[in-house]
Amino acid sequence: MPALQVKDFPSDLYEELRECAARQDRSISQQTVHVLREYLRAYRQGGGSAGWVVRPAVEQSGAPAHQKSRAEETPEERAERRRKVFERIHAMPKIEIPDDFPEPAEIVRQMREDRDDQIVPELSYIR
Repeated sequence: MPALQVKDFPSDLYEELRECAARQDRSISQQTVHVLREYLRAYRQGGGSAGWVVRPAVEQSGAPAHQKSRAEETPEERAERRRKVFERIHAMPKIEIPDDFPEPAEIVRQMREDRDDQIVPELSYIR
């Protein structure tokens, strides 16, 4: 498997990545792969544009984004942050779902049947 080395990685970004990985019970490597996969998925779905906005590490207030924890936010700040998140969600490209697209329950049912088709023959060797 290929290895990735990033030179001059900012220590504050590394610390934030480490904290995020710990909160999600992942190693730093696993978290890095997860974040890159999500970004590239959004990039492909956006037709070569992830639709993510790269923001500077300093928010409009001038304070670094990582200095104030969410627990320290006022209700107004939480509401404003939530409003901005919903604005970004609504700005994302809409996904058209075809009329003949199967229902989620049918997809799950098919996946279970496929899994059973793989497992059942293996169980016959045990008997």
